[in-house]
Amino acid sequence: MPQAALKLAGKASRPSASGTVVKRRPGFPVFDDRGRTVAWMTRTVHRQYDVQAQMILDKENISISHWYYLRVLAERGELNQLELSRRVGIASTTAVPALDSMESRGLLKRTRDPKDRRKYYVGLTDEGRQLVEKLMSDVIDKITTSLEGISRDELRTFWGVLHKMENNLALMVNGSTTVD
Repeated sequence: MPQAALKLAGKASRPSASGTVVKRRPGFPVFDDRGRTVAWMTRTVHRQYDVQAQMILDKENISISHWYYLRVLAERGELNQLELSRRVGIASTTAVPALDSMESRGLLKRTRDPKDRRKYYVGLTDEGRQLVEKLMSDVIDKITTSLEGISRDELRTFWGVLHKMENNLALMVNGSTTVD
């Protein structure tokens, strides 16, 4: 583990974003045996899932970034463009070319808000909904395979830990993140 990381991990306290002092717990493992943090491992696992999902999505010429939009819309129904971008975790300006592409493929439709013509609502078309349903079972199969050897109790604990981490991180930015 790099010396700087060891020094950081060994500090007894640090100021939080709000200025209050957060005490570190002595002996609390911030790094694994290879020097990776939870954030690093989460990123690694996320990228591995993306690679596996992309192999499935390639059959229908869908990019992983487009899949995120399609999944949120399949789960949440019609959303305004800003809310959709927040839930996907992408800047709304970045969403425009992706939405244009999916709309031209007939996977989603955008409609103007009748009360505010600057806003658009985005929803799946029947074709988009059918595509998500078609691909979803293969994606779920990949995820299920990745969980082999993990007990229900271990998975329940894992979910609980992830949700606590998500809440802690949201509190660090005053709860202003909305990502599905």
